[in-house]
Amino acid sequence: MSASPQDIMTARLFFNAAFPTIQVLLDDDPKLHKKFEHVQATVQFGAKNGGELLCCHMVFDNGTIAVAEGPAEHPDLTLTFSSVEKMNALLRGGLAIPSIKGKLSLLPKVLSALMGLMIMSPKKVPKDFAGQALKVKCSLYMITRALSQYNKLGDPDMQEFCQRQPDRIYQFTVANGDDPNYIACYLRVKAGQSKSGHGVYTRRSPFVHFCFKSVEGAMKVLLKEVEFVEGVEKGYVETIGSPEYACYLNDYMSILQGMLT
Repeated sequence: MSASPQDIMTARLFFNAAFPTIQVLLDDDPKLHKKFEHVQATVQFGAKNGGELLCCHMVFDNGTIAVAEGPAEHPDLTLTFSSVEKMNALLRGGLAIPSIKGKLSLLPKVLSALMGLMIMSPKKVPKDFAGQALKVKCSLYMITRALSQYNKLGDPDMQEFCQRQPDRIYQFTVANGDDPNYIACYLRVKAGQSKSGHGVYTRRSPFVHFCFKSVEGAMKVLLKEVEFVEGVEKGYVETIGSPEYACYLNDYMSILQGMLT
């Protein structure tokens, strides 16, 4: 039985937006970095979908990761779920067991990387500042990438939103102490095209700038402890630029967070 279009879209967003965020974990989590600093391996991850295979592959190379949709030519390890629905359930924090083939010695490391993505789950609330900062960074990097991918993967509403914009930057920053750009990422939209990136976009001023005043405030908004409008009222986040388009983008962010977490 084939998966629904919604389940397929969700799976492809995991492949193209969530999995690349593993690089943040490899860079910022010392324990995970140590596990992968000498790993060179290709891991294929996917699910059966009717008579086809919906999958991606991850190439680990001494502390870096590259992710591409589609099967690997010679994977060292494969994890294949019996359905797309079950795969998505696992990636949202549920239970599902895949078929596993290849170098089983890689499995604990790969699972630790995939489970590391659970830091973005609403149920995961780190107590220390480092954990909170990592959660905020992963979440914002993932959601800006997901916004771009949602357009590229063909959601009609998101495509229409992107088509009507000339060349606009949606900037996200999180302040920490004297550093207003402690965490920064952006979404660029231009005449139907979209691209996400890390850091501050410097070639033009943002059309909308979401300025989170602290990591703690960003946590409250991302965890939905306060709604976005309430977050603005309480000073956790400031939006500079078009309030109309800030609301549009926030709506898409909520849709994507619902699909992926």
